[in-house]
Amino acid sequence: MIHRSQNSNSIWQKFETSVLLPLGQDLRTDVCVVGGGIAGLTTAYLLLKNGFKVAVLEKENFALNETALTSGHLSSILDEGFAKLIHQHGLKGARLAYESHCDAIDLIEKIIAEESIACDFHRLDGYLFLDSETPSRYLENELEACQQIGLKEAYIQAAPRYFANFGPCIAFPNQAHFHPLKYMNGLLQAIQKMGGQVFGLTSAQEVVSGKKNRHVKTESGYQVHAEHIVVATNVPINDRVFVHTKESAYRSYVIGFQIPSDSFPDILMWDTASPYHYVRKVLETETKFDTLLIGGEDHRVGQEDLPEQCYEKLAEWARVRLGIQGPLSERWSGQIIEPIDGLAYIGKNPGDENVYIVCGDSGHGLTHGTIAGIIIRDLIQHIENEWIQLYDPARIHWRALPQMMQENLKSFAQYEDHLHLRKELRNEELKPGEGTLVKQGLHEVAVYCDEALQIHSFSAICPHLGGVVHWNSAEKTWDCPCHGSRFACTGEVLNGPATTPLRLTELPVQFLPQVKEDHATSRRNLAGH
Repeated sequence: MIHRSQNSNSIWQKFETSVLLPLGQDLRTDVCVVGGGIAGLTTAYLLLKNGFKVAVLEKENFALNETALTSGHLSSILDEGFAKLIHQHGLKGARLAYESHCDAIDLIEKIIAEESIACDFHRLDGYLFLDSETPSRYLENELEACQQIGLKEAYIQAAPRYFANFGPCIAFPNQAHFHPLKYMNGLLQAIQKMGGQVFGLTSAQEVVSGKKNRHVKTESGYQVHAEHIVVATNVPINDRVFVHTKESAYRSYVIGFQIPSDSFPDILMWDTASPYHYVRKVLETETKFDTLLIGGEDHRVGQEDLPEQCYEKLAEWARVRLGIQGPLSERWSGQIIEPIDGLAYIGKNPGDENVYIVCGDSGHGLTHGTIAGIIIRDLIQHIENEWIQLYDPARIHWRALPQMMQENLKSFAQYEDHLHLRKELRNEELKPGEGTLVKQGLHEVAVYCDEALQIHSFSAICPHLGGVVHWNSAEKTWDCPCHGSRFACTGEVLNGPATTPLRLTELPVQFLPQVKEDHATSRRNLAGH
């Protein structure tokens, strides 16, 4: 059983979803999809619609993946900004990127109608606001880029009444939001109705891409043989290095306030701050209160020593900029994978035959995941699609090379932890529910004390590419700052690219952390695992 922090639960996870059974035997199918998030299920749904037999493997129970930790925005306006996308991908590429996200929202709306999915889908306006540190010319430049790619509906206006202190903004009509898990649950039911098989608690450990023996091997030893394999696991588990040099893992935080109904406009909003903020409202029909969600304060995974402060910074921003008071009703964080050039990597895995990957959601996982279903369906059926080249995982744009070098330097710098542990991680005492790192000769050891005062110790080396994991006090997890793998406090994999848990290791008595005096009577428990 994976030990999870309750801080990881989103507002969407209060919705009761379906229960999935694990794979219990070898299987043969047309397409094996690894990953049961929006990318995996959309791909399965579209392929089933086109006559393929499909099996989906999800390592968690249903609704415990990254799709459940989004804010539920559906936006065709990419965070990178269209001026920057034009610079990196050319005018045609930026136009196709915009159109593909528009089409993704339209497809979600179409599926909702065809499958009668009640998921609170709603069209509404989105607004981009300037941060105080951003030059005012930014809005004019961005609006000009919008017009160049054919986005004629966008316009600059004075801030809506509630946001008068923000100054002018760009308005983007025809955006949307929904309840992601209600939508996913509806997709799941439609997939099962068409004969698709979806297995939970089934972790894929190896993807074998040979021409005559193409299969996925699970943690339990079962094999799923398929003509086509789709790896939709947020980050590829079948590629150890290449794609990971072109993307970086970030944590993004969300808080929620209960507010009186109709006291805040029903819009999407985001700003140009770095890290930026994003806001939406969750409409509650059965109470007199709505929930206002505010997200942001993104940082590289494992490279923030005080993650609790990210929630506090969001709450302070809400009080100062939005005038929102009162205690938090929600808080959680999720994983965002940032590509170096602003667009996801969707398509054939470089060097493999009939193996496809989906990664690099760039904060738009709900629409990128839907785009993935369309692209992979067309690739498998050899249908021409202008998006295929734009999202090709093998692409390298020379204009994005400086960003690629900068992000990889941030990753490589973390390997210094093999030489010395950061001072703030060498705790001298350990309380229940805490973890820390200690040095044992030439080795780094991750140590966790559970609520029963039982000590758990592991190698602190990430099994992906050997980074030293760091303790995340907000989520009670071990996070690798190199490529974003995350592990439960008791060592199990939560986020890839790692596919195996932290290795258990013995901790000699002289290295046992000392428990605070108020727990001293229970120290006799500390020697066990």
